[in-house]
Formats: sequence, C-alpha cells, structure tokens
Amino acid sequence: MMRLRKSIERRTLRRRPLVESQNRLIQKILAAPTGEQTTAFFDMDQTLVAGNSSLLYVQRAIAADRAGMGDLFKTVYYYLLYRLNRLPVDEILKPTLSGVRGKREADFAHFCRKIALEELLPRVAAQARVALTMHRERGHRCVLLTAATCYLSSPVAEALEMDATLCTHLEVAEGLFTGRLGVGGLCYGAGKVKAAQAWAAVHQVNLAESFFYTDSASDLPMLKAVGMPVVVNPDWVLRRWSRQQGWLACRWPRGAKTVPTKSLPLN
Repeated sequence: MMRLRKSIERRTLRRRPLVESQNRLIQKILAAPTGEQTTAFFDMDQTLVAGNSSLLYVQRAIAADRAGMGDLFKTVYYYLLYRLNRLPVDEILKPTLSGVRGKREADFAHFCRKIALEELLPRVAAQARVALTMHRERGHRCVLLTAATCYLSSPVAEALEMDATLCTHLEVAEGLFTGRLGVGGLCYGAGKVKAAQAWAAVHQVNLAESFFYTDSASDLPMLKAVGMPVVVNPDWVLRRWSRQQGWLACRWPRGAKTVPTKSLPLN
C-alpha cells in the first residue's frame, strides 16, 4: 500500500506544472544585491547544459573507436542510478577513473575539449544564457559548479565567459592518469559545498546572497547553503522538496542545440 501511495504521489508531481517562470527568475535576479559579493553558481549537466556530459562523451568515444558498447552500457547504468539518487558517492566517477588509467592527459584533454565545444556548448539553453547575461549586468560573478571533470567543464565555462570552474580533478603523474581523484576530491554533494565555500572565502562572496541552479536532489546540500536556490528541470525528489521549501523553479528546454556564445579554438 505504501509503494502504491508513493507511486501515485510521484505521478501527480510529474503532472503538476512548474509554477515559477523565467519571468519570476528575472525578477529575482533584479532584486538581488548588485556587485561581486553575489555569485551565481550553475550545475552543468541537465541544468546549464541540456544533456549529460558522460553520455555525450562515451557516444563520441565510441564513434572515434576510443570506447566500446560495454562502456556505453556501463555509463547508462551509472547514469540511471544517479538520476534515481541510488548511486553511492564513491561510485560516481568509477567508470571514468578506470577508463583513463594509464592514458595520456594531453590526448584526453584535447578529445574532451572537442566534445565540450561541439556537443555541450550548443546545448546551453537560451534561458540559461539570459540568466548568465542578467547576472553579469548586475555585477554578479558566474561560476560553473559541477561533478564533471575539468576536461569537459572548463571549456564550457571559458566559452561562456564564466568567472571560474569548480569541478572534479583527476590525478596525473608524468603526464599519465593514475586512476585516482586529484586534489579536492569529488565535487559532488557535500563536496560542492566545500568547493563553493572555499572559493567564496577567497573572493569575499556572500553565499547567503548568492544563487545556485541545479536539477538534482543530490545538490540539496548546496541548495541549502545559498540564499537563493533555483531548481531547473528538477528530478521528482527535488521537485517535491522545492515545493515544500517554496524554492524558485524553472523549466528550461532539454536536448535542443543552440548557437554557441563564443567560438574557441579546439586546440
């Protein structure tokens, strides 16, 4: 009976429209304090970018004979667990770490940069670009805060002219990946809060006056750490939580490619 009740609740939540619109978000940005003490932190996958960077990476890797179908199935499996909030923190980057162990960082970085500029950047929603522009006009810093590696996330942030990228780094020794996480560990869950707090302390940013945009309930710690949480295309857990908390919610188009903001060299 309990399972049936939960199933009905989930379906009901999915059917309900997200009441907060892009106009409400614009009003919230305009009402926020001006200046660099306010920062807009953006999650990347399914938030700033209408897609999953891991899936897009493995699809391109298969096309380039750098990966096989087994890698795709493994990535999809881990992605589904992640979307269901069933993936242990220490398992999140397991496919990536095992896949790059012993490989040259320079080759991997070049390949990821192409994917970032050709696949991820064109999937940045128009509404996301509007939010970035408005934050800049208010003097706010814009920071990419993601569990993705620096190899996929940094080119996107650079092309969008964001102020910083807080992400996951991989350990490298003598130009080769060791298969372990780098300094700072995994930028996920509480790890995002730790990274944001450290960055905020250095740049005199007030998190109580800052924004955080995300789609996933795994980011609840960071949503609670800022004064202005914004949920974008939320999963059902986050959708329910955001309604309970009265958080601003927006729907940005998924999957559509748009025109890149800035053309960057692939090399």
